Amino acid sequence: MTEGLTVVIPNYNKSEYIVRCVESVEKQTYKPVSVIIVDDASTDDSREIIDRLTKRYPNVRAQYKPVNTGVSNTRNTGLSLVDTEYVTFIDADDYYCNDNKLKLEMELQKEKGGDIISYSIVNFISPDGISRTKKKKPSYYLSGNVRDDLLITRKWDSIMRDYIVRTETLAACGGYNEAHSLYEDYELLLVLARGHEFYCTGEYGTAYTEGQGLSSADKKEQEKVQEEIVSAELSRDDETHKRKILRSRRLRLLRRRLRNLI
Repeated sequence: MTEGLTVVIPNYNKSEYIVRCVESVEKQTYKPVSVIIVDDASTDDSREIIDRLTKRYPNVRAQYKPVNTGVSNTRNTGLSLVDTEYVTFIDADDYYCNDNKLKLEMELQKEKGGDIISYSIVNFISPDGISRTKKKKPSYYLSGNVRDDLLITRKWDSIMRDYIVRTETLAACGGYNEAHSLYEDYELLLVLARGHEFYCTGEYGTAYTEGQGLSSADKKEQEKVQEEIVSAELSRDDETHKRKILRSRRLRLLRRRLRNLI
């Protein structure tokens, strides 16, 4: 592995957004060694636009898949091409809203040392471009050993996205579970959290447009897949800890549903 960071961008039919995404990466004060766009056999004009981006930016390269295989396989394809010490992912329809996003996360990597994961606050954007995220105190964001908090879904609004992790660490975890097309990123977070600590910069990082991807999926299907993932993860734990987590999780879910009724 060489020093530095690679940004992997999975794309499927997001030609209207991908230029914005890549430009936000190229504006970063910390320059990634490589930007790998993995196109999942798009049927729009993505390829033409991606080809232009590779000519415009020397550190951008593309991988075109012959058939569509889904987001998890696409991310894993990108991971297999990374040859730098660190890696991060960003979806083609998202973008960095803070030019220092990568710099701050890489500084955390050096400051904390060891094999940690660094992340920033996700700024949820409405379809009409209005920010729906207000920064909270630094203590609000999950830090250190976050596995139990993730299982309970405590502070779900601060879930980690587009974090920086050592490439070898992610590869050793097996990458993304290709059997899932929902919550595959949540499942991977649980795997990483078994033995690695997470730290937040306390600043905005990625702008995520609501109404795309998971946020537009059926809520009942979301809950079903999430419960399957949690059950599988808790099968690793002893019965006492499992009961504790499930009890806290049920209370958390009940409170959330009550809030939705008000």
